[in-house]
Amino acid sequence: MTALEFKQRFLPHHRLLYRVAYRLTVNQQDAEDLVQDFFLKLWQRRDTLSAEAQTEAYLITMLRNLYRDQQRQKHIATVPLDAAVDDPPDESQASYETRDEAMQMTELIGRLPQKQRTIMQMHLEQESPYDEISQATGLSPGNLRVIVSRAKQTLKEQFKQLTHTWKN
Repeated sequence: MTALEFKQRFLPHHRLLYRVAYRLTVNQQDAEDLVQDFFLKLWQRRDTLSAEAQTEAYLITMLRNLYRDQQRQKHIATVPLDAAVDDPPDESQASYETRDEAMQMTELIGRLPQKQRTIMQMHLEQESPYDEISQATGLSPGNLRVIVSRAKQTLKEQFKQLTHTWKN
C-alpha cells in the first residue's frame, strides 16, 4: 500500500479516532499522542491489513486496544520485577462499585468546562484550600465557592443520570 492509498483510506477517520482517544485519556496531549501511535502502528501493518480494517468499528477497537496496551505497559513499568507481591485482598462487591463510581466521577470532572475542571481538580483531588486556589486562579474565594457549588450540582445531576442508566 502506498502512502497516498494509506492517506485516502485511513485519514478520513482521524477526527473520530481523536475524539475516541480524548474520551479514553481525558487529556488533549495524551489523545494526540495516542492517535499518532495508532497511525504509526497502522502504517507498520499496512501490508497485512484486511479489508475489514477500513471500517470505523475495527479502527476504534484497534485504538482502544492500543490504549489498554499502553496503560498495561505503564503499570508494569511502575512495579519492580523483584518486588514481593502479596495475594490480592478479597474485595467485596461494594468496594468494586465504590471504585467504579470514583472512576466515573473523575471522568465526569474531566468533562466539565476548563475553569470548573481546574478548580474542582484542585479542590477535590489535590485538596487545596480556597486561598491557595484563589492565588493560582486569580479568583476571589467567594467566586470559587460559587463555581465549586455549581460544579458539584452539575456533577451530582450527571452522576444521578449515569447511575440511573446503570440500574435500568
